[in-house]
Amino acid sequence: MKKTQLWVQLSSAADGAANGGHQARWCLVHTTLQALQHGSVEQLASWLQQQQLPDAGGLHTVLLCSGDTVISRQLAFVAKEKKHLQRLLPFMLEPELATDLSYVHVASGEPRVSEGSGQVDVVYTEKRPLQTAIQTLENLGLDVEAAYSLPSMLPNSSVQWSLLVDGDICHLRCGERLCASVEPALVLPLLETMFAEQREAFSDTCLTVFASDAEKNSPTLLTLYQSLSEMAALQRAGITLCRQSVPQVWSALALTGENRVNLRQGELSAPLRVARYWKPLRTPVIAAMLAVCAVISSVFVETLLNQRRFAALETQIEQRYRQVMPEGVLVDPVQQLSTQLTRYRAADSSTGPVSMLSAMLDAFDTAAQLNLHRLSYTSNDQNNPEIQMTISAPTTAGILELSERLSASGLTAQAQNISRAGDLQQANLIVRGNGL
Repeated sequence: MKKTQLWVQLSSAADGAANGGHQARWCLVHTTLQALQHGSVEQLASWLQQQQLPDAGGLHTVLLCSGDTVISRQLAFVAKEKKHLQRLLPFMLEPELATDLSYVHVASGEPRVSEGSGQVDVVYTEKRPLQTAIQTLENLGLDVEAAYSLPSMLPNSSVQWSLLVDGDICHLRCGERLCASVEPALVLPLLETMFAEQREAFSDTCLTVFASDAEKNSPTLLTLYQSLSEMAALQRAGITLCRQSVPQVWSALALTGENRVNLRQGELSAPLRVARYWKPLRTPVIAAMLAVCAVISSVFVETLLNQRRFAALETQIEQRYRQVMPEGVLVDPVQQLSTQLTRYRAADSSTGPVSMLSAMLDAFDTAAQLNLHRLSYTSNDQNNPEIQMTISAPTTAGILELSERLSASGLTAQAQNISRAGDLQQANLIVRGNGL
C-alpha cells in the first residue's frame, strides 16, 4: 500500500439522531494502523485541521460501512448474460428487496465465468444514507475514493474465516459464503443457516475470533466464544476455533485483500479528481510553461533584431548601389549588385578582367602621356571578355601605337572614333581577350 489511507466509519442516521449528530470512528493507515479515534463529525473536522496530512494526490479516504446496512450476496448467472450483467443485477435482487429499486444502490465485484455459467459478488444498501455519508466526508475536504462493507475487510481465505467482536456487534466473514454484521446473539443462528445450505465439509478451516485488548475479557466475548466452542454444526463441518487479541478493534482488518466490492460504482462513482493530478504536477508544469514563454520571447526578440539588421543592410546596399551606378534603375539592389559582381568575377584565376588588365600592363607602361578616362568590362556566353575604354593622347600616332602593342601581346585591340578634344586626340579603344 503506497498511499496513506484514512479509514472512516460514520454512524447510521438513527444512531446519529440519538446522539445529537453523526458519530464517527477513524484512523490513519500507512504500513500499520495508527490510534483509532472516536468522536463527532465536528471533532473529526478539528482533528483533520490539526494533522499534516498529504494533499489530495497522496491521501486515500475509505468509508467503512457496517455489514448490517450493507447486504452481501453471491449470485449465479449464465455466461451470455455477462455483457448486460450490471443492468440485470438490480432485477435479480428484486425478490428479496422490501423497497423500490430506485432507493437501492447495487454494486458488484469482478464476475467469475466457468463452463458457460458464472458467479458474481454483489452488495446492496440504501442509496440515501450512503450518499449522505459520502457527502458529509466530502464537505470536510476529503476525497472518498472507496467505500467497503466493514466485514469484507476481515482476513479471509478458503482455510481462514474471521469473526470480529466490535462492542455490541459482530462482523463475520466466512469465505465467499457469508459477509455480515449482526448482534452477538444472532451469530450462531446465522452460522446454523449457512451450514444448513452448505452440505460440504470444511476441512483445515479455522474460524478466528478477533477482539481488542480492551474487550478480550468482556462477558460478550467469553459467552460467544463458549457458545461457538460447543456448537455442534462447527464440529460436524470440521472447523477449528481459535481466539486472537489485537491492540485495537480495527487492527484485525486486512490492509489489502481480494473480493472486496467497492460501493463507489455507477451513480455513486468517485468523480475524476483534477486536483489529484494537478497539485503534484503544478510546479513542473508552471516551470515548463515559463520556459516555453522564455523561448518564445527570445525567438521573438531575435527575429525583431534580425529584421532591423536586415532593413539597415538593405539601406546600405541601396546607398552603395547608388554610388556605383548613379544612373541605374533601382529595382532589387541586392540582386542587381550580385549580377554586377558575377559579371566582374572570373570563373577561375585565368579569366576575367583582372587577367586582361594584367596582360595590358606592359603596353600601358611604355605608353607616354596617355590618359585613361573610362573603362568598362563585359563578357559573353562564348567566354570572350571585352574591355572598352576612352583614352586620350597628344597625337593620333600614340593611340595607334598603344593599339598595336596590345595586339602584339595576344589581345585584339581596335581604336574607334578618333577625334580632337582640345589639345589632345581622344578615341574609344576596344580590347578583346580572345579566351582570357
